[in-house]
Amino acid sequence: MAKPPLRLVLGGHARLAVEVDRSASQPLADQIASQLATLVRAGTLPHGARLPSIRTLARRSGIGVHSVVEGYARLIDMGLASSRAGSGVYVVRPSELPPPAPLPVPDPTLAEGIAMAMLEAREDVLCPGGGVLPESWTEAAWQSGVLARFHRNLSAHLRRAAPPQGGQEIREHISQRLASRGIVAAPEALLMTAGGSQALQLVIQTFLQPSDTVLVEDPGYFMLFPMLEQRGLRLVPVPRLADGPCLETLERACRTEAPKAFFVQPVLHNPTGGTATAANLHRLLRIAERNALLLVEDDAHGDLHGGEAVRLMQMDGGATVLHIGSFTKLVGQGLRTGFVAASRERAQALLRTKVTTALTGSSVEERLLLELLSSGQYRRHLETLRARLSAARGLVATRLRGLGFGIADGDDGMFLWAEAPRDASAGLIPAARARGLALAGGALFRPGRQPSRHFRFNVSRSTDPRIMEVLAALLPGEGK
Repeated sequence: MAKPPLRLVLGGHARLAVEVDRSASQPLADQIASQLATLVRAGTLPHGARLPSIRTLARRSGIGVHSVVEGYARLIDMGLASSRAGSGVYVVRPSELPPPAPLPVPDPTLAEGIAMAMLEAREDVLCPGGGVLPESWTEAAWQSGVLARFHRNLSAHLRRAAPPQGGQEIREHISQRLASRGIVAAPEALLMTAGGSQALQLVIQTFLQPSDTVLVEDPGYFMLFPMLEQRGLRLVPVPRLADGPCLETLERACRTEAPKAFFVQPVLHNPTGGTATAANLHRLLRIAERNALLLVEDDAHGDLHGGEAVRLMQMDGGATVLHIGSFTKLVGQGLRTGFVAASRERAQALLRTKVTTALTGSSVEERLLLELLSSGQYRRHLETLRARLSAARGLVATRLRGLGFGIADGDDGMFLWAEAPRDASAGLIPAARARGLALAGGALFRPGRQPSRHFRFNVSRSTDPRIMEVLAALLPGEGK
C-alpha cells in the first residue's frame, strides 16, 4: 500500500508535496528526482533553496537513505542542484532563456537535408520520402520475450568486448542464413559492421584510392555519392533500367573509363524498388570478370523481398563480389548492425581497416541481434512487415496515380518511384516544403544531382492523407 504524500518543508515556509508510490515500477530515486525537477523548472523551488538533508528526508519519509542519495544525485546530474561539502544540497535553477527559434526545415534537395528530415522525425514536417520505417512499424520486432531474454545476460554483454571481426556466434548464424539463399560465406569470410553505412565506408577506404573511377547506379542510393566524393573518387553513372543496370552503358564505361568498382543494388533497388533479373546479373558478372571490376552488392533491403530473388554473390562466391547486408532499416535505427561477406583475403583486408578506424564492434548489439535472429522473431517480423508494406503500397500507388503520377513497377519493399505529371515538378519541392511537406526529389538520387521528374515515396510514411492533400493543392490540372 502506498504511503501518503511526502511533505517537504523548505525554508520554514513553503509546504511541498512529493508523491512517492512504492508499488510503482519506477524506482523511488527516480520518482524523487523527477518530481523535484518539475518543481525547480516551474519555479516553485527557488534558486539557492536548501533541500532537506539526506538523513532528515530519509527519516521523515521512511524512504531508504540509498534512494534519497540516488534521487539527489540524479537531480545534480540534471544540472538542477549542486552539492556543497559540509553544507548540503541546493537548488540550481537554470537561467531564464528565450524559447529556442524553430529549426529550419531541412532542404530535401541535399543529401544531408533529407537525412536530417528523416532522422529528426519532426512533428511539423511530413517526410514521405524518408528512408526508414516509422518507429511503430518496428515495434513488433522486439516482442515475444526477445528483450527479456537478452536482458538476463546484459551485464555480461556490457563487460565483454566484441572481436573486431565480430563474435563467432553471430557470424556463424549469418553464414547459415546466407547459405539458405545459396550464398557460400564461411564465418571467417564475414565482417560485422555498424550497419550498411559503415560497411560501405570500409569498402571504399580499403579498396579504392583518391582519383580512382567508380561506377554508380543512376538513380541510386543518395548517401553513397557523398561517401565516394569525400574519398576523391570520380563517379560515372550507369542507368538503372527495369531489369537491372544498363549493361551496354556498363560495357562502354569499362572500355573507356577503366573503373575499379561498381556499386549496385540488385534486390529492391533504392530508390526505384526494382529487382534485377537473373539474366541481367549473369551478364553483369561476366562483364566484371573480363574487366577486373569489383562489384559491391548492397543488399540492405533484400530481406523485404518475399520471393526467390537472385544475388550476385550466389553466382560468384566472392571472387568478384563484395556482399553487404544490414538489419538496421528493418528493426529500428537504434540497432546499428550489418556485415560484409567477401573472399577470405578481402575480409582480412577489411578487418585491418576496421581495426585502425573503429577498433572493435559492439558485443551488446551483436548479442541482441543474435537473440532476434535465433528466436525466429526476426522472421515473424518480416512476414508482418511485408504484409503491411504491400497494403500501404497499394493505397499510396492508387492515390499518386489519381494525382497524375506514373508509378514504376514493383511489388515488394518500401519504396515507390513516382514520375510527376509533365510540367508539374518545377517548383514543387520548395512549394511543398513551405507547407510542411519535405519531398525527396529525384535529383537527390542522381550522381551530380541531375534534373529529374521523379520522386521517392516510402509507402510506410506516405499514408497520411495530408500528404496527398498538399500535393493535390500544388499540382496543376490532374491534381485539382
